[in-house]
Amino acid sequence: MLPMSSLLAIRQVSSTTSNSRIGFATESGGNWPEWERFITVDGKKAYHIGNICGTCQFVFERMEGANDKLSPKELSAQLKEGLAGIDDDTVLTVAAALPAAQYSAILIKCVPRLVIPSKQGDYFFEEQVALWGIDGFWGVPHYTKTEYYRSETIKLSNGRGLFEFIIPMFPSNYLHADAVTAYKASLSRGVVPTALAISVLDVKQPAVWQGEREITEHWCLSHYVLDGHHKLYAAAQAGKPITMLSFLAADKGVSTLEQVSKGIEALRPR
Repeated sequence: MLPMSSLLAIRQVSSTTSNSRIGFATESGGNWPEWERFITVDGKKAYHIGNICGTCQFVFERMEGANDKLSPKELSAQLKEGLAGIDDDTVLTVAAALPAAQYSAILIKCVPRLVIPSKQGDYFFEEQVALWGIDGFWGVPHYTKTEYYRSETIKLSNGRGLFEFIIPMFPSNYLHADAVTAYKASLSRGVVPTALAISVLDVKQPAVWQGEREITEHWCLSHYVLDGHHKLYAAAQAGKPITMLSFLAADKGVSTLEQVSKGIEALRPR
Protein backbone atom coordinates (compact mmCIF):
# COMPACT_ATOMS: atom_id res chain seq x y z
CA MET A 1 0.00 0.00 0.00
CA LEU A 2 1.34 3.41 -0.97
CA PRO A 3 1.30 6.28 1.52
CA MET A 4 -1.41 8.90 1.45
CA SER A 5 -0.71 12.38 0.15
CA SER A 6 0.42 14.83 2.80
CA LEU A 7 0.01 18.60 2.87
CA LEU A 8 3.26 20.54 3.23
CA ALA A 9 2.10 24.15 2.77
CA ILE A 10 -0.90 26.24 1.74
CA ARG A 11 -1.43 29.78 0.48
CA GLN A 12 -4.53 31.65 -0.65
CA VAL A 13 -4.29 33.51 -3.95
CA SER A 14 -6.60 34.99 -6.57
CA SER A 15 -6.16 35.38 -10.31
CA THR A 16 -7.79 38.07 -12.45
CA THR A 17 -6.16 36.90 -15.68
CA SER A 18 -8.47 37.21 -18.69
CA ASN A 19 -6.23 35.64 -21.36
CA SER A 20 -4.99 32.44 -19.70
CA ARG A 21 -4.27 29.49 -21.99
CA ILE A 22 -6.15 27.29 -19.56
CA GLY A 23 -9.79 27.92 -18.66
CA PHE A 24 -13.01 26.63 -17.17
CA ALA A 25 -16.11 26.32 -19.37
CA THR A 26 -19.68 25.07 -19.03
CA GLU A 27 -22.46 23.88 -21.35
CA SER A 28 -26.20 23.76 -20.84
CA GLY A 29 -28.13 20.56 -20.34
CA GLY A 30 -31.88 20.03 -19.99
CA ASN A 31 -33.29 23.00 -18.13
CA TRP A 32 -29.91 23.94 -16.67
CA PRO A 33 -27.98 26.78 -18.36
CA GLU A 34 -24.74 25.45 -16.85
CA TRP A 35 -24.73 21.67 -16.53
CA GLU A 36 -21.59 20.09 -18.06
CA ARG A 37 -18.18 21.38 -16.97
CA PHE A 38 -14.91 21.43 -18.88
CA ILE A 39 -11.27 22.43 -18.58
CA THR A 40 -10.04 24.07 -21.78
CA VAL A 41 -6.60 24.71 -23.26
CA ASP A 42 -6.27 27.48 -25.83
CA GLY A 43 -10.05 27.56 -26.10
CA LYS A 44 -10.36 23.83 -26.90
CA LYS A 45 -11.94 21.32 -24.55
CA ALA A 46 -9.17 19.37 -22.84
CA TYR A 47 -11.21 17.52 -20.20
CA HIS A 48 -14.84 16.95 -19.49
CA ILE A 49 -14.96 17.14 -15.68
CA GLY A 50 -18.57 16.10 -15.11
CA ASN A 51 -21.83 17.86 -14.37
CA ILE A 52 -23.08 19.90 -11.45
CA CYS A 53 -25.28 17.10 -10.03
CA GLY A 54 -24.27 16.06 -6.51
CA THR A 55 -25.89 12.61 -6.78
CA CYS A 56 -24.48 11.78 -10.22
CA GLN A 57 -21.24 9.86 -10.66
CA PHE A 58 -17.93 11.68 -10.62
CA VAL A 59 -16.24 11.63 -14.02
CA PHE A 60 -13.39 13.02 -16.04
CA GLU A 61 -12.68 12.26 -19.68
CA ARG A 62 -9.79 13.33 -21.86
CA MET A 63 -10.72 15.29 -24.99
CA GLU A 64 -8.89 16.55 -28.07
CA GLY A 65 -7.53 19.70 -26.42
CA ALA A 66 -5.44 17.76 -23.88
CA ASN A 67 -2.13 17.59 -25.73
CA ASP A 68 0.30 20.11 -24.24
CA LYS A 69 1.90 21.19 -20.99
CA LEU A 70 1.35 24.66 -19.56
CA SER A 71 3.97 26.01 -17.19
CA PRO A 72 5.62 29.39 -16.51
CA LYS A 73 9.11 29.01 -18.01
CA GLU A 74 10.68 31.08 -15.24
CA LEU A 75 9.80 28.34 -12.71
CA SER A 76 11.14 25.34 -14.64
CA ALA A 77 14.46 25.15 -12.76
CA GLN A 78 12.79 25.47 -9.35
CA LEU A 79 10.23 22.80 -10.17
CA LYS A 80 12.92 20.44 -11.44
CA GLU A 81 14.84 20.66 -8.17
CA GLY A 82 11.64 20.68 -6.11
CA LEU A 83 9.93 23.16 -3.83
CA ALA A 84 10.30 22.91 -0.06
CA GLY A 85 7.61 25.52 0.56
CA ILE A 86 5.46 28.12 -1.15
CA ASP A 87 6.69 31.69 -1.43
CA ASP A 88 4.80 34.73 -2.68
CA ASP A 89 6.75 35.03 -5.93
CA THR A 90 6.05 31.43 -6.94
CA VAL A 91 2.34 31.63 -6.13
CA LEU A 92 1.86 34.92 -7.96
CA THR A 93 3.82 33.74 -11.00
CA VAL A 94 1.63 30.67 -11.40
CA ALA A 95 -1.60 32.52 -10.59
CA ALA A 96 -0.87 34.99 -13.39
CA ALA A 97 -1.04 32.07 -15.85
CA LEU A 98 -4.32 30.65 -14.50
CA PRO A 99 -7.92 31.61 -15.30
CA ALA A 100 -9.65 34.14 -13.06
CA ALA A 101 -10.70 32.47 -9.80
CA GLN A 102 -9.94 32.22 -6.11
CA TYR A 103 -7.43 29.45 -5.36
CA SER A 104 -5.93 27.56 -2.48
CA ALA A 105 -2.35 26.88 -3.55
CA ILE A 106 -1.42 23.60 -1.86
CA LEU A 107 1.96 21.89 -1.85
CA ILE A 108 1.53 18.15 -1.28
CA LYS A 109 3.89 15.20 -1.20
CA CYS A 110 2.81 11.87 -2.65
CA VAL A 111 3.92 8.64 -4.26
CA PRO A 112 1.82 8.49 -7.44
CA ARG A 113 0.38 5.17 -8.59
CA LEU A 114 -0.21 4.83 -12.33
CA VAL A 115 -3.67 3.54 -13.21
CA ILE A 116 -4.69 2.10 -16.59
CA PRO A 117 -8.42 2.33 -17.42
CA SER A 118 -10.32 -0.94 -16.84
CA LYS A 119 -7.32 -2.45 -15.03
CA GLN A 120 -6.69 -3.09 -11.33
CA GLY A 121 -6.93 0.07 -9.25
CA ASP A 122 -9.18 1.97 -11.67
CA TYR A 123 -11.61 3.93 -9.50
CA PHE A 124 -14.30 3.86 -12.19
CA PHE A 125 -14.21 0.07 -12.52
CA GLU A 126 -13.92 -0.59 -8.77
CA GLU A 127 -15.03 1.93 -6.11
CA GLN A 128 -17.51 3.77 -8.31
CA VAL A 129 -19.24 0.64 -9.60
CA ALA A 130 -19.40 -0.76 -6.05
CA LEU A 131 -21.45 2.25 -4.92
CA TRP A 132 -23.34 3.50 -7.99
CA GLY A 133 -23.50 0.29 -10.02
CA ILE A 134 -23.20 0.13 -13.80
CA ASP A 135 -24.58 3.04 -15.82
CA GLY A 136 -28.05 2.02 -17.00
CA PHE A 137 -27.73 3.66 -20.41
CA TRP A 138 -24.20 2.68 -21.49
CA GLY A 139 -24.10 -0.63 -19.61
CA VAL A 140 -20.37 -0.31 -18.85
CA PRO A 141 -18.28 1.59 -16.26
CA HIS A 142 -17.10 5.09 -17.11
CA TYR A 143 -14.04 5.17 -19.39
CA THR A 144 -11.63 8.08 -18.92
CA LYS A 145 -9.82 7.77 -22.27
CA THR A 146 -6.58 8.31 -20.41
CA GLU A 147 -4.28 6.73 -17.86
CA TYR A 148 -4.01 8.65 -14.61
CA TYR A 149 -2.45 8.51 -11.15
CA ARG A 150 -3.88 7.91 -7.71
CA SER A 151 -2.73 8.06 -4.11
CA GLU A 152 -4.26 6.12 -1.26
CA THR A 153 -7.83 6.95 -0.26
CA ILE A 154 -8.20 8.95 2.96
CA LYS A 155 -11.12 7.79 5.10
CA LEU A 156 -13.02 10.65 6.67
CA SER A 157 -15.79 10.54 9.25
CA ASN A 158 -19.49 9.80 8.70
CA GLY A 159 -19.14 7.59 5.63
CA ARG A 160 -16.98 10.00 3.65
CA GLY A 161 -13.76 9.30 1.79
CA LEU A 162 -11.27 11.53 -0.04
CA PHE A 163 -10.23 10.06 -3.40
CA GLU A 164 -7.32 11.78 -5.10
CA PHE A 165 -6.64 11.77 -8.84
CA ILE A 166 -3.64 13.19 -10.73
CA ILE A 167 -4.61 13.57 -14.37
CA PRO A 168 -2.07 14.22 -17.15
CA MET A 169 -2.60 16.49 -20.13
CA PHE A 170 -1.05 13.84 -22.36
CA PRO A 171 -0.32 10.10 -21.98
CA SER A 172 2.95 8.38 -21.22
CA ASN A 173 3.58 7.45 -24.87
CA TYR A 174 4.15 11.18 -25.49
CA LEU A 175 7.02 11.21 -23.00
CA HIS A 176 10.74 11.25 -23.82
CA ALA A 177 12.50 8.17 -22.48
CA ASP A 178 15.74 10.03 -21.75
CA ALA A 179 13.91 12.60 -19.61
CA VAL A 180 12.16 9.83 -17.64
CA THR A 181 15.52 8.08 -17.11
CA ALA A 182 17.09 11.32 -15.90
CA TYR A 183 14.31 11.88 -13.38
CA LYS A 184 14.57 8.30 -12.13
CA ALA A 185 18.28 8.91 -11.51
CA SER A 186 17.63 12.15 -9.61
CA LEU A 187 14.86 10.49 -7.59
CA SER A 188 17.28 7.72 -6.61
CA ARG A 189 19.63 10.41 -5.27
CA GLY A 190 16.88 11.77 -3.03
CA VAL A 191 15.79 14.71 -5.19
CA VAL A 192 12.06 15.41 -4.83
CA PRO A 193 10.92 17.40 -7.90
CA THR A 194 7.65 19.30 -8.08
CA ALA A 195 4.78 18.94 -10.56
CA LEU A 196 2.29 21.74 -11.21
CA ALA A 197 -1.48 21.31 -11.44
CA ILE A 198 -4.87 23.01 -11.29
CA SER A 199 -7.52 21.19 -9.27
CA VAL A 200 -11.18 20.97 -8.31
CA LEU A 201 -13.07 19.12 -5.57
CA ASP A 202 -16.29 17.27 -6.42
CA VAL A 203 -18.38 15.82 -3.58
CA LYS A 204 -20.68 13.07 -4.88
CA GLN A 205 -23.12 10.70 -3.18
CA PRO A 206 -25.83 8.59 -4.84
CA ALA A 207 -29.42 9.16 -3.77
CA VAL A 208 -29.74 5.44 -2.93
CA TRP A 209 -27.38 2.49 -2.76
CA GLN A 210 -27.48 -1.22 -2.04
CA GLY A 211 -26.05 -2.90 1.05
CA GLU A 212 -23.84 -1.59 3.83
CA ARG A 213 -21.03 0.61 2.56
CA GLU A 214 -18.14 1.97 4.59
CA ILE A 215 -17.85 5.00 2.28
CA THR A 216 -20.95 6.43 0.62
CA GLU A 217 -19.87 10.04 0.01
CA HIS A 218 -16.97 10.38 -2.41
CA TRP A 219 -14.85 13.53 -2.12
CA CYS A 220 -13.01 13.48 -5.43
CA LEU A 221 -9.99 15.78 -5.57
CA SER A 222 -8.77 16.02 -9.15
CA HIS A 223 -5.41 17.55 -10.05
CA TYR A 224 -5.04 18.32 -13.78
CA VAL A 225 -1.32 18.37 -14.53
CA LEU A 226 0.07 21.51 -16.16
CA ASP A 227 3.75 20.57 -15.84
CA GLY A 228 5.62 17.54 -14.52
CA HIS A 229 4.50 14.63 -16.69
CA HIS A 230 7.98 13.09 -16.86
CA LYS A 231 8.45 13.53 -13.10
CA LEU A 232 5.17 11.83 -12.28
CA TYR A 233 5.78 8.89 -14.58
CA ALA A 234 9.32 8.42 -13.27
CA ALA A 235 8.14 8.60 -9.66
CA ALA A 236 5.37 6.06 -10.31
CA GLN A 237 7.84 3.70 -12.01
CA ALA A 238 10.38 4.06 -9.19
CA GLY A 239 7.90 4.13 -6.30
CA LYS A 240 9.47 7.39 -5.11
CA PRO A 241 7.78 10.52 -3.71
CA ILE A 242 7.44 13.81 -5.52
CA THR A 243 5.73 17.04 -4.55
CA MET A 244 2.95 18.79 -6.41
CA LEU A 245 1.95 22.43 -6.29
CA SER A 246 -1.74 22.39 -7.08
CA PHE A 247 -4.04 25.37 -7.37
CA LEU A 248 -7.44 24.30 -6.05
CA ALA A 249 -10.18 26.48 -7.56
CA ALA A 250 -12.57 27.25 -4.72
CA ASP A 251 -15.78 27.61 -6.74
CA LYS A 252 -15.27 25.42 -9.81
CA GLY A 253 -16.07 22.06 -8.25
CA VAL A 254 -19.28 20.46 -6.98
CA SER A 255 -18.48 21.45 -3.41
CA THR A 256 -18.97 24.21 -0.89
CA LEU A 257 -16.20 26.42 0.44
CA GLU A 258 -16.48 24.56 3.76
CA GLN A 259 -16.01 21.22 2.00
CA VAL A 260 -12.98 22.56 0.12
CA SER A 261 -11.47 23.65 3.44
CA LYS A 262 -12.18 20.26 5.04
CA GLY A 263 -10.78 18.43 2.02
CA ILE A 264 -7.51 20.34 2.33
CA GLU A 265 -7.38 19.71 6.08
CA ALA A 266 -7.75 15.98 5.44
CA LEU A 267 -4.39 16.08 3.64
CA ARG A 268 -2.54 17.29 6.72
CA PRO A 269 -0.17 14.65 8.13
CA ARG A 270 -1.63 12.73 11.06
